[in-house]
Amino acid sequence: MLVMDSAEVLLLTTEKETSRVVQKTVGAASVGATAEVCKSIVELRSRVTKPGATKTRRIAIVDIDANPQQILHELTKTITMNPNVVFVVVSREFTERLVLQAMQAGARHFLRKGTIETELIPVLDRLLLHESHGRTRLGNIVTVFSCSGGCGATTVAVNLAAELRETPEQAALLIDLDPHYGSVAHYLNLTGKYGIAHILDRDGMIDKHLIESSVVTVDERMDALLSPAAASADALVPVNYANLLKTLDACRETHDYVVVDAPRLPPQALADLATATSVAVVVLRLTVRDVAFARRLIPALIDHGMTPERILALANQAGARGPLLKPAEVEKALKPTPLLRVRSDVKKAIRSINRGLVLAHFARRSGLRRDFRRIAAQIQKWTTNGHSHKGEA
Repeated sequence: MLVMDSAEVLLLTTEKETSRVVQKTVGAASVGATAEVCKSIVELRSRVTKPGATKTRRIAIVDIDANPQQILHELTKTITMNPNVVFVVVSREFTERLVLQAMQAGARHFLRKGTIETELIPVLDRLLLHESHGRTRLGNIVTVFSCSGGCGATTVAVNLAAELRETPEQAALLIDLDPHYGSVAHYLNLTGKYGIAHILDRDGMIDKHLIESSVVTVDERMDALLSPAAASADALVPVNYANLLKTLDACRETHDYVVVDAPRLPPQALADLATATSVAVVVLRLTVRDVAFARRLIPALIDHGMTPERILALANQAGARGPLLKPAEVEKALKPTPLLRVRSDVKKAIRSINRGLVLAHFARRSGLRRDFRRIAAQIQKWTTNGHSHKGEA
């Protein structure tokens, strides 16, 4: 059993009462254990990066009440750079949005200040025990949003998932949220009994074991959760978006990257997905209709908690002939959201679909595949702060 005297506790807070309660609670739990107070996120970052005793686990308790959004934003970078540190967020306010933002940043638990004296030690014991035996980091949600039918969002989602698992020891999960067509299954020539609807409609616990038993294997380190249109037992199962956040959280425990192929969603489902998403890819063609939709969608994602710097617009089939807008015009319309381009190579794309293969297997050296590798590299840079990892928070 892990005990508190094997842990170094750091506390970020500017409140005397919070400091007193945490220090008292930690001190009473183990002889010699104390919580050392940091006054700023910069000080905390400096402390957690310093070498410590080999067998000592660092625990960082972070009070976000002074400025929740700013502290959580800064905390994301700190957690990314320190995967072996256990982070716990504390706050007076306890809302679903704050909790999800803390989890998205990489915190392992969210605690009400009023419950510190009774719940802190049991929470830390569970987290320390879990960290010693399981994955140390949670995966990232990468959502591919579609601006119109036929813009190629599924092609983007499938090939991004394939590229994101190219790094050794990283696994990707592809989720098809489209209840009507099952495009992911058709693209990859997949069949399965259960899919995403089976999980979303569950009344009981949604955990990593349920995810692992429901996925269909695509390739090495790549799995898929099929649309109800493609899963044989899910044809009449409703898509219960109320369980979307629980499902995504469980998926983050099993895979390093969770790529969601998202069609048009109900407003609340869109809000929940934006809250959980680490990187959003908005796929559009260079048409007036798609650009207009993107200009509405991107602000909506930001309003629901997405970091603006982690949203990119992706011009699919760029360079195709026809009455399309010029990329420079679209870049100006969507500014400051960056516009990346995927070249028009219809033959390669259709042939890969016909063979049920991702471009990484069908056309490894093609320019189209290089475009997806470039986009995946940008996503990895955003989600790892430039460092490779086994999982993510």
